[in-house]
Amino acid sequence: MNHYRWLRPAVVGVLALVGLGAVASPAQSAAVPTATFAEQSEWSTGYVGAYTIANPTAAPLTWRVEFDLPATTAIGTSWGAQITHTGTHYTAVGESWNATLAAGAGTTFGWVAQGLAAPTGCRLNGADCDGRPAAPDIRPPSTPGNLRAVVGTNTLTLRWDPSADDTAVAGYEVYMGQNLAATVTGTEYVMPTPPPMIITYRVRALDAAGNASPFAVLTPGGPADTTPPTAPTGLRFAGTATGFTLGWTAATDNVAVAGYDVSVNGDHYGATSNTSLTVPPLGYGAFAFSIVAFDGAGNRSAPLAVSLAIDPMPNSDTHPPTPPADLRVSLTATQVTWSWTAATDNVGVAGYQVFHGSDWAGNVTGTTYTEPRQPGQTTFGIRVRAYDAVGNKSIFASATVAE
Repeated sequence: MNHYRWLRPAVVGVLALVGLGAVASPAQSAAVPTATFAEQSEWSTGYVGAYTIANPTAAPLTWRVEFDLPATTAIGTSWGAQITHTGTHYTAVGESWNATLAAGAGTTFGWVAQGLAAPTGCRLNGADCDGRPAAPDIRPPSTPGNLRAVVGTNTLTLRWDPSADDTAVAGYEVYMGQNLAATVTGTEYVMPTPPPMIITYRVRALDAAGNASPFAVLTPGGPADTTPPTAPTGLRFAGTATGFTLGWTAATDNVAVAGYDVSVNGDHYGATSNTSLTVPPLGYGAFAFSIVAFDGAGNRSAPLAVSLAIDPMPNSDTHPPTPPADLRVSLTATQVTWSWTAATDNVGVAGYQVFHGSDWAGNVTGTTYTEPRQPGQTTFGIRVRAYDAVGNKSIFASATVAE
């Protein structure tokens, strides 16, 4: 079994190692649908390429393939699918005669390309085109912005700016004091005029996976808040082959705890109002965990800090992948798409971690990462490292460009 070593005798809180899967390899999966790309011919300014979709399952498959092409390459004539695109992101669905594949059947669609770049980031019905399942959603939405109160005739309306999420925001929870007042899908909540007393309102965003943003906090008429929350306690640690879940006992605050920042080895993996957060697989090595509580005024607690070393089992794969290479960016008015040359590994590359500075932006299994472009944004930066199935990580490749 794995060997775990405390790296210092004094820690804040207690770390329980439950169901650790730091070195577990993904289980072999049953036959799943795949989409495989191949060039059929090429010339100096373009190529003919096609995807072959296979359905080895025992059930019919209605398919949808998504992929990315840089701005230097576009699709001209196509066949076997209805292909649309938004910027550099393309979506293909079947024609009437091949949109649904019978069990064991397959089909092909393709195009004539103007430009020489091959498609990247292929997804078949949301999963990797090579048959690997989609990564679980572990990123919380961002905090709702600009929470404000609007007084009307016999009403008080809370409004806020929408949160962002790597998948989609499913809704917002609105609290009055400690009590849940409503769950809404829009960005406002109308209530009868409350009694003449100081009330703290809190709003947080949720996604479909149950990830929760930090709270936006508003206390109309309340005094300035200069008191930080207490530190969270009791760090708990559970893991699987797809991630590690850190849990802790809630902090307290004189007004309200807005959320918790979670960092591992100085890398910031997210902020949440829940008392747990899942981070990507850690692999082997020394790890310093830090959980900091903060309130709506930005006051921050002392950290809950624990350090631990995870040593490999005998005969474990301890070789990290090579770093990704040739980081490059493609820009549209609304999107930023990074791409890179694939890393290599003695066993196999499982995916890539993407960071902006020290902030984790997400994991991808392909060699592209797409995110919204912020209004007025002219400078773009990224750090990317590869990891294998047991969590060994490459060194970072990084790039910064200005438009």
